[in-house]
Amino acid sequence: RLREPRSWVLVAELDDVVERRDPGKPNLYVGVTIEEPAKRFEALRKGKGPKWLRGHLVRLRSDLTSGPFVLRDEVKAELRMAVKCLKGEGFTVNRDASVWTVYVIELDPKGCKGDPGKGFVYVGQTSKTPEERFEEHKKGKRNKRGPLFSPVVRKHGLRLRPDLAPDTRYFDRASAEAWEKRWCLKLRKKGYRAVGGH
Repeated sequence: RLREPRSWVLVAELDDVVERRDPGKPNLYVGVTIEEPAKRFEALRKGKGPKWLRGHLVRLRSDLTSGPFVLRDEVKAELRMAVKCLKGEGFTVNRDASVWTVYVIELDPKGCKGDPGKGFVYVGQTSKTPEERFEEHKKGKRNKRGPLFSPVVRKHGLRLRPDLAPDTRYFDRASAEAWEKRWCLKLRKKGYRAVGGH
């Protein structure tokens, strides 16, 4: 049986090829190589690799590069974990600049069953802008999997309320979803009739 070649998960720092997710953390390229990382980095600098990398490489990040790995499954698992961890820390990885926000929409109090308290509001999270997400709700947007809107927002949504939303950016969907729930509860404790917060 042939022995699999050794592999590394190579991490290289880039210039601002796309906008940074966190202004204090640079863009990164993360990929797998069977060449020694320093040798592969030099090949990438000479244009051997994805076209979008050309002219954007700054330096090899040996502190984030890992390996060698002997088994293909090990290096694939390490690649997935490295990308997930680095994105979770706020790095922009392989041009993915996605960030999530929690948003609040003011609803017409007429749509509220019972006392609206300080106000009837909907809490959601999105990787789009809150404005784009509000439009999707109001227009009843759908995709192949089904509706992308909340019926209560479509029927009773009045306006975005950025003054009631947190100003934090989240680097993964799970964190945004957790904060969406927490923010909904927080608004309820402040006297708002808050819905959503799935």
